[in-house]
Amino acid sequence: MNRFLLITTVASVAGLAACATRTVDAQWSSPQLANTPLQGAKVLVVCEAPEEVLGRICLDKLAAELRTRGLTPVLRPDTAPPPATQARDDSRYLPEARAAGARAVWVASVGPEANYASNSSGSGLSIGFGGFSFGRSTSVGLGVSVPVGGTTANTVYAADTRVSDVGNGLLLWTARSGSPPSGDTRVQIEALLQRLVDAAGSAKVF
Repeated sequence: MNRFLLITTVASVAGLAACATRTVDAQWSSPQLANTPLQGAKVLVVCEAPEEVLGRICLDKLAAELRTRGLTPVLRPDTAPPPATQARDDSRYLPEARAAGARAVWVASVGPEANYASNSSGSGLSIGFGGFSFGRSTSVGLGVSVPVGGTTANTVYAADTRVSDVGNGLLLWTARSGSPPSGDTRVQIEALLQRLVDAAGSAKVF
């Protein structure tokens, strides 16, 4: 009975966590945004990721989503995140954006958020939650496990998106989204970026 209750509880936590990450987790808009929508604007697109492949997937998807909404993306090829010892500072991209004639800098930081292991035989479950960060921050973790036979490990990804005005460097809009666990990394990243761009549209960023 105790084993059954533990498995049921852990499975419920996993289900709630997955559902909670299917939408944008949080977003913020500047009062200035109402006066400076980016309709039809050229924007410098930046993707910060711990691995090159993640950065390239991010650039391709984010650029495609912005094009469909009438914006003109200019891609920054370097996808390396800033050093962990440095605070987040998107002003570093402003000179490049101005040189490209962009009105805004659109930055997406993408990285792994948690590890999820599911039992393929249905006899148990093992879950590990971690954290991802860019700049100065801390992370916490929670691990729950039940002895099982074979398991399939998946990684949950998250993205933090920021849009800044090139003229004055002020942050216009920012949002964060996570993705339900999946064995397909590309599907996860593309889905969460689409949700973020959809949220930007709802917030009248463009």
